[in-house]
Amino acid sequence: MLNPILSLLLSGGLVLFFRFLNKKHKPPILGIYQQANKTYWIKFIVMYIFLRVKQLINYLKRLLAVERGESDDGTVHVHSYDANLEEKYNLGEYSKSIDGVYFNGMTKHGDAIICGLARRPNNVCDAFLYLKVKGQDLLLSPSLPDTHLDQSRSEQNQYSVRGISVNNFIPMRTWVVSYKGEMKPRNDPDKRVKVETHLTWSANFGPFEYNTHMSPRSVADDLAREQWSSDYFKLVKQLHQTHYEQMGFITGSVSIDGKAYEVNMPCVRDRSFGPLREWKNFHRYVYHFIFLENGDCMAVGSVSQPTIMSHLTIGYFCRKSDQAVLPIDSSDFYLYQHGEHQILPKDYAFTFKAGGESYVVQVLVNDEDTFYIGKERESKFYERWSSVEVNGVKGCACVEWQYNNVNTQKLNTK
Repeated sequence: MLNPILSLLLSGGLVLFFRFLNKKHKPPILGIYQQANKTYWIKFIVMYIFLRVKQLINYLKRLLAVERGESDDGTVHVHSYDANLEEKYNLGEYSKSIDGVYFNGMTKHGDAIICGLARRPNNVCDAFLYLKVKGQDLLLSPSLPDTHLDQSRSEQNQYSVRGISVNNFIPMRTWVVSYKGEMKPRNDPDKRVKVETHLTWSANFGPFEYNTHMSPRSVADDLAREQWSSDYFKLVKQLHQTHYEQMGFITGSVSIDGKAYEVNMPCVRDRSFGPLREWKNFHRYVYHFIFLENGDCMAVGSVSQPTIMSHLTIGYFCRKSDQAVLPIDSSDFYLYQHGEHQILPKDYAFTFKAGGESYVVQVLVNDEDTFYIGKERESKFYERWSSVEVNGVKGCACVEWQYNNVNTQKLNTK
C-alpha cells in the first residue's frame, strides 16, 4: 500500500523539481525593477525569519535597558536609545557623509512649510525653505531651485546656513525651526521680501525608525526579488544609513515684510545620517506625507536604488485613536506605473495595508514646485501639494517625487 503512495510522491516531487529548474528567469521591468523569480520564496522565508529575529532582539534590548535602570521607558521620558539618535552626527573624513533634518507640513487651506537642511563635508549644506501662509504667494529661499550652499565660519558644525537654523530642544519631543532673511515669491522671482520665522515643531506620535520598525514581511518581499551575492550584501551594508521620522505639529509666528501671521499645522520631521549618501545611486522615489481630518497621518511610498534595492516599499501609519505607529505591510504603488519618465500624474490612487487593515488612497495634485540637490544638480525633486481621501476620510498631503538627474542630463546632451 505504501509503495504506490511513495512512487506517486516521488514522481510528483521530480516533476516539481524539474519545473523549478526549467522555470524561466523574469527580466527586470523596464530594465530596472526586479521581479520575483524561482528562488523568491526560499529567499523570502530566510529573510523574513532573519528580520523577525532581529526585530525581537532589538525589542528585548530596549526592555532590558529599562529593567536595568539604564534607560527611561520611552513613555513619559525618552528612551536612551532614541535620545542618542538625536545627537549630531560626526561627518568624519567621509567625502559623502550626511546629517540631514527635514520638515514637511501643510493644512487643507493651503498653508505649507518645507524646510530641509543636510550637513555635508567641507562645511557645505544642501538646504532650502518653502513657505506659504494665509493665501499669500508661495515663498522660496533665494537660492532655489538650487540648494548647494556654503556655510559661514559661525555656521560650521551647526544645522545652520544662509538664515536657516534648526535646533533640537528636547530629543524626540521638540525642535526649533527659524529663518531670518530674504525670500522670493514664486510668481515674482526678481522681488525680495523680508521674512522672519519663529517656529516650534512638537511630536504628536512616537518615532518610526526604519532600521528596526519596518515590516519584516514587506522588506523580505522586496529583498527576495534582488540578485543575492556576498558582494551584494557588502554593498547593502556600505550604503546603510540611519533614518527615522516622527509625526507632529509645527506652530509659531511668521513675519513677511513686517506683517505677522500665525502658523499651526501638522508636520512630519525626518532625520537621516550616515557615512555615505550618493544621490547618483538613486533612480527615483515617491513619498506621500498625508494628514487626515480625523487626526490620523501617514507616510507611504516607494524607493528605487537599483544597486541594492530596485523597489522598496516604505512608510508607516499613525493612528490617533490609540497613538499607534504601524509599519506599512504592503502597497500596490509601483514606481514603474507612476511617472517613470517624469510625466507625473495629477489624479491617481493606490492601496496599502497596515495593522491588518486595508486603505485606499486617492490623490489630486493642486500645486507643485521643483528644485535640485547637489552641486551638479544630481537629483531633481518635485514637491506636490495635494488633496487626498483615505477610506472616505478627507485630508491633505505633500508628495515628494525624486528623480536621478544625472542620467537625464546625459540624455539631454546627446
